Amino acid sequence: MIIYNTSYLIENSMEKEFCEWMKTKFIPLLKETGTFSSNYFCKVMVVTEGEGLTYSLQLLFKNKELFSKYHTSFEPRTKAVFEAKYRNQVMSFSSLLEEA
Repeated sequence: MIIYNTSYLIENSMEKEFCEWMKTKFIPLLKETGTFSSNYFCKVMVVTEGEGLTYSLQLLFKNKELFSKYHTSFEPRTKAVFEAKYRNQVMSFSSLLEEA
C-alpha cells in the first residue's frame, strides 16, 4: 500500500470555504481518476505561532503502478485546477509513504 499525503496551510478565515470546496469539488475530481482505493481529509492539530490552519489529504493506493498512473497521468491536471482556485492563498507540500 502507498499513502500519498498532501498538507495544506491555510488562513483561519478561509477554513469554511476551503473545506467545502475540497469536499464538493476537488476530492470528487480526484476520485474520477479511479486510481486510489480510499482517501482521508483531516484537520491537523498543530501548535504554531501566529495564525493559520493545516489540513491533510491522504490518498491510499493499492500498489506502485496505480500511484504512478495517478502521478503521471492525472496529478498535473488536478494540481492545475487547485492552483487556478487558490494561487498564492494556500501553501501545500506532499509526501509519500510506501509500505515495505
